[in-house]
Amino acid sequence: MNGPLIVVSAAFLLLLPQFNIADAAGPYDGEWTGTATSTGERCKQAVVKLTVEGQVVLGQARFGRDAPNINGTVDEDGAFGGTIGFQPFRGQFIRDEFEGTFKSFDCEWKALLGRTK
Repeated sequence: MNGPLIVVSAAFLLLLPQFNIADAAGPYDGEWTGTATSTGERCKQAVVKLTVEGQVVLGQARFGRDAPNINGTVDEDGAFGGTIGFQPFRGQFIRDEFEGTFKSFDCEWKALLGRTK
């Protein structure tokens, strides 16, 4: 009879830290939207959307039909490191603005985003 109670208690204790992380709001939490523009003429502009929750950053960059996922993390000082598709994506959150860069083949983009929520 105590076996199921022990299993439930152990599962609760293992999941408890995840609940605390989700409740801790970070200074960059929210929705971020903007564009990424390349200096190369043949490189398309992208619409970039990010969602920040604590240190976790998820999003997408839409280049017409192509829309690679963005995955990364943000530090307490606003430094962002992640990937867009399989390419490195680096940037900086400062108050309600984000500026970052990424490369793909012979194109380099500069992303400028603002917090929407």
